[in-house]
Amino acid sequence: MLEILIAAAFASYPAPECAVAFERREQEPHALFLRPACPIGRSSMHGAVRAILAHAGEARELSLSFGRIVQYPWLSTLLARQASSSRRWDLAAGRPVSGGENAYVAAALRGMPEFTVLFDTWQISRVSIEKVLVKPARELSIAAGAPIAPDARLPYDAILWVYLKRP
Repeated sequence: MLEILIAAAFASYPAPECAVAFERREQEPHALFLRPACPIGRSSMHGAVRAILAHAGEARELSLSFGRIVQYPWLSTLLARQASSSRRWDLAAGRPVSGGENAYVAAALRGMPEFTVLFDTWQISRVSIEKVLVKPARELSIAAGAPIAPDARLPYDAILWVYLKRP
């Protein structure tokens, strides 16, 4: 029998850019979803993460779905900039020197203090990435004058899940 998972909104965060809906599936009460109605900035993302984690109750572990990274332009740009200077990313091929794109992006995010600080007292136990998208640097919003060739192919988007646990 086909089981349909429906996420139901249970609250929202009033970011200055737009509302960020919080969703939860009845079948997976420890899976939370952030659903911004528009792209949001770093401080709005941090505020939304704090607000949704406040709804975790006594849960010791949970998963948090961010949807697509491109909904968080500051994080998308940070990811592209990180890859642009990484020896582990092949700029011409637009993929990691070894391994897969998903694992590369997951490791890159786990290594970014700007990303890990979003979760305050929660610890990241795992970052899950799917469907990494790559573009030439000239098509990304990277600061002018950056020492990146315009045809360098960089990751900028993917589906992001973060698995958290309390210390």
